[in-house]
Amino acid sequence: MTVAVRFAIATLCATLAGSSLRGATPQTPAGPPQPFTASVRIDATKVANPIDPRLYGHFLEFMFEGIKSGLHAELLKNRGFEETASPAGLPRDWEREPNDRNDDREATFARDAAVAYAPQSTPFPADDSAHALRLVIKARYDGPRGVRQGRIPARRNVGYHGSFWLKTPDYDGAVTLALGQDQEGGRTYASQVIAKVTTDDAWRQYTFTLTPSESDPLAKLTILFDGKGRLWLDQVSLLPGDAVGGVRADVLDRVKALKPAFVRWPGGNVAQDYHWQWGIGPRDRRPSWINKAWWNEREPSDFGSDEFIAFCRTIGAEPHVVVNVEGAGATPEEAAAWVEYMNGPPDSKYGAMRAANGHREPFGVKTWELGNEIWGDWVRGYSDAATYARNYLRYRDAMRAVDPSIRFIAVGRDRTDWNDQLLALAGGSIDLLSIHHYDGPSEQQDARMLMARPLHWETYYRELGQLIRARAPGANIKLIVNEWNSVLPMPRQHSMEAALYAARLMNVFERSGGLVAMSAVSDLVNGWPGGIIQAGRHGVHVTPTYRVAQLYNEHLGAERLEAAVESPTFDVPEGPSGVPWVDVTASRSSDGRRCFVKAVNTNADAPARVRITIDGWPAAARATQHTLSAPTLHTANTFATPDAVAVTSATIAAGPQFTVDLPRGSVAVVVLDRAPR
Repeated sequence: MTVAVRFAIATLCATLAGSSLRGATPQTPAGPPQPFTASVRIDATKVANPIDPRLYGHFLEFMFEGIKSGLHAELLKNRGFEETASPAGLPRDWEREPNDRNDDREATFARDAAVAYAPQSTPFPADDSAHALRLVIKARYDGPRGVRQGRIPARRNVGYHGSFWLKTPDYDGAVTLALGQDQEGGRTYASQVIAKVTTDDAWRQYTFTLTPSESDPLAKLTILFDGKGRLWLDQVSLLPGDAVGGVRADVLDRVKALKPAFVRWPGGNVAQDYHWQWGIGPRDRRPSWINKAWWNEREPSDFGSDEFIAFCRTIGAEPHVVVNVEGAGATPEEAAAWVEYMNGPPDSKYGAMRAANGHREPFGVKTWELGNEIWGDWVRGYSDAATYARNYLRYRDAMRAVDPSIRFIAVGRDRTDWNDQLLALAGGSIDLLSIHHYDGPSEQQDARMLMARPLHWETYYRELGQLIRARAPGANIKLIVNEWNSVLPMPRQHSMEAALYAARLMNVFERSGGLVAMSAVSDLVNGWPGGIIQAGRHGVHVTPTYRVAQLYNEHLGAERLEAAVESPTFDVPEGPSGVPWVDVTASRSSDGRRCFVKAVNTNADAPARVRITIDGWPAAARATQHTLSAPTLHTANTFATPDAVAVTSATIAAGPQFTVDLPRGSVAVVVLDRAPR
């Protein structure tokens, strides 16, 4: 019976009771659910496994607004006028200014393919089309006219830096840029006049800065012309002054708070379509391209290799680059050239290109992933395991010839047959094996399946470790689970339920630290509902899964300690049985001065009282408990309620034996200090 049906029945019963039993003795309401008990004994004299300091990284992909309008700060859509035009000649996202209310036969617009600020040529053409917006203004008596784009989130006293390219043989007049209220007769918040443009029929760039006097989440940018003549407009840009390297300040703050060990880019599925030379060189000369992995969305190339490296350096993360293997014409030579661009000396062919783009010193990218999910027929370059193994070795050899110091991630799978063949053929040349998995109960499955599922992966990792040792003896291959998440309908994906799954799986990662070296939840920003930072045009909120990722990485130990957990269990119909309600890991900092106890109560109906005993390590008398909890399992963070699921902190009594109270459906990290000698 569903919750909705239960609620309906309860409501009906209450209504009937109220109408037929008036005057009866009131019944004492049921009290809060009684806590169940569990116990944990930690043996600090026994190290169960090391925990890699790079365990928690993140994953960034060209996927819908994962980068454009999400991570990247560019406020204008279709800034190169490449999208299809309306019958009036205005490309998508652009409108006529002042309006379309009256006929204006003296001013015409067209999306012009014959004249455009031409993108630079690359070995792999991104798109055959390049366009500019052509304006022909025959008379000036109707006043200034031009184009506008709305839904610009303007903030008071923030400078917005803009630019555009213009070409004209004969335009006589000024150009006015403005941010203002998007309504008839609305207020102007800021404007700048470019009094004269060059009429040599060559492309010229013009820059401007607008600092609005008011905030308006739905402002408009207008580009108005008060003269007459023919002109072409292209590559219009508007960036807020607080952007850092082209990255939104509000998103950057949330990313920094995660302290990611690494960031994986550019995909994901899109890696099998991406060609790296699309994203280098002057920003306005880069081509846009069609994202075949995600609904044929057009992608600008504003965020490329140089921007990615700058982003990683800003947040203190190691860059992980995913190379296109055999997708859309990719070759080992292209991959090797990317290594040279990133790591080569400035006098090498591609190192010289990097130097010309403003970065003389090599970037020193050490970790390269060869392909993405090549076992899936949804990616270009799809193949069987044996073919991939041969291609892996070809690409690896070509890339190592450029830089022998780099390490390689091979595409693994959550199935043994693929991994078996890959390890047998190429295991001796693999540093890390990537695994991807996503979990969500079907409509027919009990919801508790999600709470049990991480333990399936714990068993799978252990079995995969045995396979690695059998097929690649002597090879020190580690796992990198660089795509994982729950897959739940909204708003459940942004709820406490998803956070419980994430926390239990991250406990599994720490318990599997001898094999699992790194992990990355999918995705970092937007892309799909799993994006743990949800960035809209007018604000940002983080999901409960983000809260878990932040909490766990802030309290990452260097060594996992042996911990014996005794907890009541549950059974999943047509699924696993004997699953503990409480999941706990314990770890110690590298200097031995702190212990971290990470506890998950997956029971959504009852709190847990957990008795913890620590042997062999003198815990101080007080500790700090950080708890992520919510009123219900399905309480979710949204733009309207960004902190519905949040972390609270409290000081608790500790020592060698103490009790931790876990609210129903909650995650807690207890931080213990070593008692002074």
